[in-house]
Amino acid sequence: MSNMIETKGLIFEYIGNDDDRVTAVKNLSLNVKKGEFVVIIGHNGSGKSTLAKLINAILLPSKGKVYVDNMDTFEEEKLWDIRQRAGMVFQNPDNQIVATIVEEDVAFGPENLGIDPPNIKKRVEESLKALGVYELRRKPPHLLSGGQKQRVAIAGVLAMKPQCIIFDEPTAMLDPSGRNEVMDAVEKLKEEGITIIHITHFMDEAVYADRVIVMEDGKIALEGKPKDVFSKVEKLKELGLDVPGVTLLSHSLNKEGINISKDILTVDEMVSELCQLL
Repeated sequence: MSNMIETKGLIFEYIGNDDDRVTAVKNLSLNVKKGEFVVIIGHNGSGKSTLAKLINAILLPSKGKVYVDNMDTFEEEKLWDIRQRAGMVFQNPDNQIVATIVEEDVAFGPENLGIDPPNIKKRVEESLKALGVYELRRKPPHLLSGGQKQRVAIAGVLAMKPQCIIFDEPTAMLDPSGRNEVMDAVEKLKEEGITIIHITHFMDEAVYADRVIVMEDGKIALEGKPKDVFSKVEKLKELGLDVPGVTLLSHSLNKEGINISKDILTVDEMVSELCQLL
């Protein structure tokens, strides 16, 4: 399977508040395959959001390379092609919604790509239906809930027909209900074969990924399948990160002599394990 995203020796530096040079991403090399669902976690300042902006060509590397579907982000003439291939959904949907009616907002991206009106209408309908917000198409976005707004923002990106969507902490400002709405939408996109890079600080959002990447101080500290990464409870604690509650519970039960799997990630898995003890 070919790469959707590739970084080579990626370094990003900026000038901090005290005129000091800060290196946010440090010699990072990463491959994301087409159709892969990758979750990136790390505490604030670990470099994960900077990495997202580098992938989307909002920022350009200080050193190294970023390739999106084999296109170099330094090539200015490829900028719109890159952003069409790799759409981005931000933390605050209000920063991404530009129109006064939902369907007009979703049409904004395709219009800027020069898509003809009949196809724009088709894309808008398909995207709204895919995200479960078609019935809201004529509503003003400011009347929507946080979860609904974020799904509209995702629909706006989806209408541009991206091969990859980068989510930069899209659930950080939402209540549990809104988070569930957005994660259900992400799951649907995954099933459609869209490459997903999901940046979050909620560990339970990472358990369904194909691969989890843990960032620390601009570097990759851990990487692997969710069960492999979250089994390293002590290492994650050293990095100042939580683990899914049920994973922590399984480790605690093992320490108390209750022999169950240590790599439990979901409530359903925990219930199944405990039922086997009865």
